[in-house]
Amino acid sequence: MPTDPRFTGANPARAAMVGVSDFDGVLRGKHVLGEDLSDGDKVIKFSEAVLAWDCTYRVIPASFTQKPLSAFGDADLRILSGTGRSVSHLGSQYLYLAEFTGAHENICPRGVLRKVLRRAADHGYDCTAGFEFEFILFKENADTIEEKPFGEWAPLTRGPFGYSIARSIAQHELFGEILALCEKARIPLSGLHFETGPGVVEASLRHCDALEAADRATIFKSMIKAWAQTRGMMATFMAKVSEKWPGQSGHIHISMSSDSQNAFYDGDAFGNVSDLMRQFIAGQLEYMNEFCVLAAPNFNSYKRLVPGSWAPICPSWGVDNRSCAVRAIPGEPSAHRLEYRLPGADANPYLALACAIGSGILGVETGPALPASIVGDASVEMCRPSARLPQSLSEATSRFAESAAASDVFGERFVGAFSCSRHWEWQAVQHRVTDFERRRYFEII
Repeated sequence: MPTDPRFTGANPARAAMVGVSDFDGVLRGKHVLGEDLSDGDKVIKFSEAVLAWDCTYRVIPASFTQKPLSAFGDADLRILSGTGRSVSHLGSQYLYLAEFTGAHENICPRGVLRKVLRRAADHGYDCTAGFEFEFILFKENADTIEEKPFGEWAPLTRGPFGYSIARSIAQHELFGEILALCEKARIPLSGLHFETGPGVVEASLRHCDALEAADRATIFKSMIKAWAQTRGMMATFMAKVSEKWPGQSGHIHISMSSDSQNAFYDGDAFGNVSDLMRQFIAGQLEYMNEFCVLAAPNFNSYKRLVPGSWAPICPSWGVDNRSCAVRAIPGEPSAHRLEYRLPGADANPYLALACAIGSGILGVETGPALPASIVGDASVEMCRPSARLPQSLSEATSRFAESAAASDVFGERFVGAFSCSRHWEWQAVQHRVTDFERRRYFEII
């Protein structure tokens, strides 16, 4: 079949895809042909329905539209000319990110993050971030995933073998493709390795300006899923694929600077943690329960936030302590940072980062007391039920919807629309009867 010449010309910007993040962090978009999208930001019309779909394309009865729910119209979409990049290891698939503007800007996930970053800038701080993602590769395709029961799905590797050099060597061609794909897409990695769990790979995206970091993270997830399918595989960023396996994390590394100096660093302080960093962490812990749904947005997310899963179960912090929700990582000024360990790999990068930075900035503004750092296992030290993070999507959504702090940081309209979408997600799953329930209760009860 001949290749369409519009997609192979000298200027891929004239035959590019445009993608915008929905509430779930899924890139929705289309090809825009015949215009040079690299020549300044352009505003086009795009269906507002993408902000009203759940992940199965059912319409959420959200409050953001002024029209009847059956009459979704067009919204203004700003194409970001500086975000264009190749997203395929074969050919010249080119992608530009976009964001909703006009009437929909204050519920656009990228717009919400920009709002939070402006608040930090008003205090004189620039934010730097880097994402880590764990994802599972299965030797399956879209058809076999549908046809086979989960127990017959074949992961890329069997059994746990974290940081395996042998497996990395054996899969050097696959890893080489991922590295080349990311380099071509201007998403440099600082690490790539096998994690504990069948078929689990972890990629660490190199740190950069916070908004660019979220852009890269959003593209990375879609790009890896698409690449896996070209290899006859499926990639998933679910927070918890099996109760028998570890969960998939989406940790975020964050630092703040002022006058080009790391404002989190104090060489004379415990753990090199400056007073500003203490205030920032205090805010993250103070508002973690209220903002949790931004970092754990799905029904499945809360099956990762359990003891023994290398995931936090309570708002806690420690110096170089991976059992905590916030890990202070001491180092030289160029490397000193914190790791926000609440999000799973399923989180929307824009909203998870807005959660991490927005709560931190509130700490700087309001000055809550910072609890003592945890030295041992935080899941043991902080096991009191009253100290636990929300136990379900329903609980987390209710806390977010009722939070005055959330409305202050993210805006009332966004809090209302996002809460509506998460209540819908809870109800969509909550009332389903699973095979597990049938096996457990059918004969005995």
